[in-house]
Amino acid sequence: MALQAHYDVIVLNPNDNFIDLNMEEERKGLLTQTKGSSSLKMVPAENFLSVQQPLQCTPKRCSNTPEEHMAYIWDYFISKTEGKDVAFIVHGYGGLVFMDLLVRKKWEVMNKVYAVAFIDSEHHVGHQLGSDVQLLAWIKHHCREWVTSPKPLDKPAATVLKQEFPMVSAGTEKHNLAPSSSLQSIFKYFKKALKAKTTINFSRVPIVTRSSTKRKQIA
Repeated sequence: MALQAHYDVIVLNPNDNFIDLNMEEERKGLLTQTKGSSSLKMVPAENFLSVQQPLQCTPKRCSNTPEEHMAYIWDYFISKTEGKDVAFIVHGYGGLVFMDLLVRKKWEVMNKVYAVAFIDSEHHVGHQLGSDVQLLAWIKHHCREWVTSPKPLDKPAATVLKQEFPMVSAGTEKHNLAPSSSLQSIFKYFKKALKAKTTINFSRVPIVTRSSTKRKQIA
């Protein structure tokens, strides 16, 4: 859907933070054994993981935590893109991770991101953003959340605990179905937000007149 709308897409994987060394060694061993063979081979499942061996996990470089993963992807990929109109779709804990990025890279994010769609998010504005007036104003105008609810899709669904930015129903009461249920609505939101951003930017372009030029020269 994003590609059809002419977006470039980056998919983050913040939940994958460790490498199982046993699995990695066995995978390399199997690749070595089958290298050069043109025929497909059925490999028993037990070959991939030996239950007798204890798990030996090591943190992934630059991805020890979901927050570190997000910061790394921002620094080395998103921030380096030429596009200035970046939108985020974040689900569950991903919402908390995005808020962490917003606090870490405040001005970079506010200048490059025009819209964020939270889906049944686990973020906490009070704990993460505190009383930062600029951040609170930014999320109010650039964020929207789709929450699990018995209400029809896009119906207002604000709660007493969460009312920092618009909240609407995802059209389902199941957390794992919320992304697919709200996707069409999210892309409509992105389109409308981008159009509003373009209009605002255009309206702020100063119009040069002879009188304004004279005033500038006199000053």
